[in-house]
Amino acid sequence: MTGVTCALPIFKHLQFISSRLENFKNKGNNLYNCRCPLCGDSKRNRRKSRGYFYRVKNDIMFKCHNCSASMHFGTFLKSFDPSLYKEYVFERYSSGHGGRKPHVTPDFEFETPVFPSKEIRLIDQLMERLDTCDENNEAVQYALSRGIPREKFSQLYYIDNIKNVEQLSDKYRDRITTEEPRLALPFFNRDGKLIALSLRALRGEALRYVTVKIDEDAPLVYGLDKVDPTQTIYAVEGPIDSLFLNNAIACAGTSFKKIETLDLPKDKLVVIFDNQPKNTEICKLMLHYIKADLRLCIWPDSVVEKDINEMIQAGRDVQAIIESNTFYAQTALMRFVQWKKC
Repeated sequence: MTGVTCALPIFKHLQFISSRLENFKNKGNNLYNCRCPLCGDSKRNRRKSRGYFYRVKNDIMFKCHNCSASMHFGTFLKSFDPSLYKEYVFERYSSGHGGRKPHVTPDFEFETPVFPSKEIRLIDQLMERLDTCDENNEAVQYALSRGIPREKFSQLYYIDNIKNVEQLSDKYRDRITTEEPRLALPFFNRDGKLIALSLRALRGEALRYVTVKIDEDAPLVYGLDKVDPTQTIYAVEGPIDSLFLNNAIACAGTSFKKIETLDLPKDKLVVIFDNQPKNTEICKLMLHYIKADLRLCIWPDSVVEKDINEMIQAGRDVQAIIESNTFYAQTALMRFVQWKKC
């Protein structure tokens, strides 16, 4: 275990048992994660880890988001390793951190640990995060076939039965009649609240995408929970396309007007439509945003692919192309006219 440098005995004993805790990881900010040894954690997925150790003042607490166990580290250790617990008690009292005699409490600075939200935990129960799935999982293979970077797999999920999403919203209880597996892309708002899911077909189903809206009033924009408003924000059409760019959001279609309702700095936005100069609707929208003084990416003539994912699969450096072909105001208008004639 790394990152435990505190001299208190309680931290030393957490370090002692870390090698025996399955999937033990330092999550940062005084938060440590492992598979819960009390309930055994997920029976379906050995990589799921929902037990947490976290610091409260000069102590450590344990909490499991699977079985809801919650206790002081000493209580946990007494159950996990009674012999080590006796040593822990002896050292804790002899050092003055567990007895009744007065002692000077060391001053430690720490940040409050951030646990996964209730909705994230529910998603984790219904689905498997892609970075925890086996290599031969069909959603993993689909993601690899699309060229999605592995570092983005933690944002994607595999659901083995689409009907399971009924547990996220009662209004879908009788509306989903099929039971096929899907690739799931969760939409969160700026506060990290789940607002929707986009479910992509894996086996050639006629309905390629199924959208499940949890919050009907929230604008359907993907990536809001991760976007940094102090940096350039790339707004694209498709959620999968957004996974190939730095600091990107996706409007799940060509309706970019929804981004106007968001509290995002206008001068940081770059709007990116698919490369379809013959699409009348896209051309109208691009002209609208040029007149609205937003920056747009106008694809160069050398790019023949329709969308970002196709460009990636063709071996192009899409980030570099966008950065060198982003225009504003009159320059954007001139480039747009040239692009439209392609």
